[in-house]
Amino acid sequence: MKVASLFVLVAMTTFATPETVLRVDRVADLLILNQVYLNDQGPFRMMIDTGNSSSAVPQAVANRLGLRPTYAVQAETTAGAKTVAAAILDKVRIGSLCDSDVEVMIMDLKVPGVDGVLGQSWLSRHDYALDYRRRQLVVDFAAAPAEGVRAPLGAADGRPQVSAEVNGRRQELVVDSGTSALVLFGQMSSTRTQRLVTNVGSVDVGSSRARVTIGGSYNQRLTAVEVNSSPQPGLLPAAAFKSVYISNRDGFVVFVP
Repeated sequence: MKVASLFVLVAMTTFATPETVLRVDRVADLLILNQVYLNDQGPFRMMIDTGNSSSAVPQAVANRLGLRPTYAVQAETTAGAKTVAAAILDKVRIGSLCDSDVEVMIMDLKVPGVDGVLGQSWLSRHDYALDYRRRQLVVDFAAAPAEGVRAPLGAADGRPQVSAEVNGRRQELVVDSGTSALVLFGQMSSTRTQRLVTNVGSVDVGSSRARVTIGGSYNQRLTAVEVNSSPQPGLLPAAAFKSVYISNRDGFVVFVP
């Protein structure tokens, strides 16, 4: 009975959360928030990365905040994994939004012009919409659009995941606002290669095109890179859509092509 009562209280509190619209800069396919305050310091310029299970700041920002590493985590990228230090932010404040106890990795970032990354350690606490056309991040949106392609929301290491078909084969894909191309892991079929740089290293990848089908109604060919590795969920670029609505509360994603 106590568990049921607690669930109702949490649900009612979640439904009562007002919608917050935040302006973002769009730099190529990346979305960046300018007015982010960490532990009451800032403002910081933070990239939104739905494909990162944690958030991250470089050592210089950690020093400014007085952050001391308290444990270690695995930072996983397209190029592989690396053990990095992590700490807990007491407070993340953006406009009227304020969240406490947010995990952050302390590591070098290869993205120029940003002070850090806001990943799923912050995003997963909310429903949110990435609106590329209007250059907005809508947090705790009032309602998802009626149009668009709706798919069940799964999870891969805390990251939003959907089931799709890639070149006619079933494939799990992580919805990733930090990539500009579809990333596929497995045996590389392309003979055209290029060097991909990530926060933990670089890797040779193949270049190709792949047809992606979601929910039977989205069917498009996307630029893809292929990583020669053991099979794992691929990365679906959120920027391939006008907007993406992710409801952690109700377990769905809506893609607006």
